[in-house]
Amino acid sequence: MTAVIVAIVAFTGGWMLAHRRVAMVLRSPAGTAMAYVMESPCLDGPCQSLWVRENSKSRRLEVLGQDSEQCDQIVWTEDSGRVAFLINGYQLRVFDAHTGRNLGAMSLIEPDGTPTSRIARGVTFSSNGASITFDDCPRDHSGCKAAFRAIKR
Repeated sequence: MTAVIVAIVAFTGGWMLAHRRVAMVLRSPAGTAMAYVMESPCLDGPCQSLWVRENSKSRRLEVLGQDSEQCDQIVWTEDSGRVAFLINGYQLRVFDAHTGRNLGAMSLIEPDGTPTSRIARGVTFSSNGASITFDDCPRDHSGCKAAFRAIKR
């Protein structure tokens, strides 16, 4: 009986690892690194994790909440020093691209429900990395407006 349980666990683990895929990828402006979102099957659906690869070494930055979080966009600073991931269309999570250190999170749009009625699109860092520009858009129809947020450097 123990052998059967071990075989089932091994098969399931192998199946889950074999079905991982890169859901999104973006090379840094300097071309020396890339950020990507890895998606793998979980019990209740896909799970995502945030990664940076630099100098042939991949570093997992964060595992997103299985049922409640999904990455929509990856953004780099012009100097390739920081990378940000837009989560659920409104929250930006920023990381040091070289160390993987979490530099914080900020809501670009205040959520008003699940899902939110508005989302951020077209997120970019300013040339000096001190602000974020984006389009503040209704989730289900047209009518975006330009917006920005200052961030800590």
